[in-house]
Amino acid sequence: MAQPTPNAFDADYLLVGGGLQNGLILLALAARKPNASVLLLEQGEVIGGNHIWSFQAQDLPETALDWARPIIEYEWPGYQLYFDDSARWVQGAYRSLSSEHLHRLVMDAAAGSERIDVRLGTAVSGVDGHSVGLADGTRLRARVVVDARGPEAARPMGGGRFSGGYQKFVGLECRLTTPTHLTAPILMDSRCTQRDGFRFHYVLPFAPDRVLIEDTYFSNAPDLDVDALRRDIVAEAPRLGLQVAEVLRTEVGVLPMPAWSHFRAPDASPVTGGYAGGWFNPGTGYSLAAAARLAEHLSAVPVADTFGPEWHRLTRGMRIQSHFLAFLNLLMFGFFHGAKRRRLMERFYMVSDPVIHRFFAMRNNPIDMWRIMYVGAPWTPKGWAKRAERPVEVQTAASSAE
Repeated sequence: MAQPTPNAFDADYLLVGGGLQNGLILLALAARKPNASVLLLEQGEVIGGNHIWSFQAQDLPETALDWARPIIEYEWPGYQLYFDDSARWVQGAYRSLSSEHLHRLVMDAAAGSERIDVRLGTAVSGVDGHSVGLADGTRLRARVVVDARGPEAARPMGGGRFSGGYQKFVGLECRLTTPTHLTAPILMDSRCTQRDGFRFHYVLPFAPDRVLIEDTYFSNAPDLDVDALRRDIVAEAPRLGLQVAEVLRTEVGVLPMPAWSHFRAPDASPVTGGYAGGWFNPGTGYSLAAAARLAEHLSAVPVADTFGPEWHRLTRGMRIQSHFLAFLNLLMFGFFHGAKRRRLMERFYMVSDPVIHRFFAMRNNPIDMWRIMYVGAPWTPKGWAKRAERPVEVQTAASSAE
């Protein structure tokens, strides 16, 4: 397709979808390219939907903090993990932001620049090359188009034993009857009744009287009984040392954990960002690390060089990481079920803190890959879990409740 002449463009960057991916791109461009014209289209009335996104120490590189520091709404020095036979503390920044916070940042950036336009309530009928068709028949053109319309636009994973699985959850943001002693997140507490794959509770303490409690599953099936899980969370909260007075908000997620990499990165517009393009961590379901990497790239290179050498380096590295992490899903969802999956997760989290952080950040090096595949695997006699000692527990709601 021939590229339109410069005066035919409505914007330098046209961002389709107002989720995390394009929210980060807009913020990066606003900070680093104040003279670039940016147009974001979102069919809903808010940016970000109804989500809490969390990310770990290396998910947001130091080079990105000049534009990304404002997205850090909550921050803790690490997090706790609990399993039936072990527990540990992982040291390193753990951060979260809410969709409300992302909405404020994006709208403030648009209000502060004549070059940024955010159009809410705008339905898109199609994306093709450098143009975007709207439901009302309007056609807009840009030098670079980023289509990031969410997980529902992703390719189907297919079915069968070796197709992968899902990280699915129901989360309740709750007001508590009494203040919690929890001062850092519980990333994983699997000391609960196991069902539907590998189940665990995830807790974020936003304030002494306000927490997020998620009932999470690494499951081969996407089905969720939201009402039943809401009741279960409230009923099981006392086990975590939490007494729920009021449910403030409910969040539901079904995130793909494919056994085959879905990463797509053509060398021309449009860029398919977010989940639909595979810009997420297949091994965790987390998306901010990959989304920030795409935002960092677009804000760091001239628009004319978007698909130049830096793009090739970025996408080659992402492709390697995505294939490796998806292969781990092939093993977990294809071969490890029930108690085997639970032991697999427990032994993985006995690797060192840096390995865990690089795993979440999609920055695994060859030694990390060897450790994950061999040293921490349950089929080997030298698993790290055999040498791991139960660490001294930090003060958490779960430990105080025991």
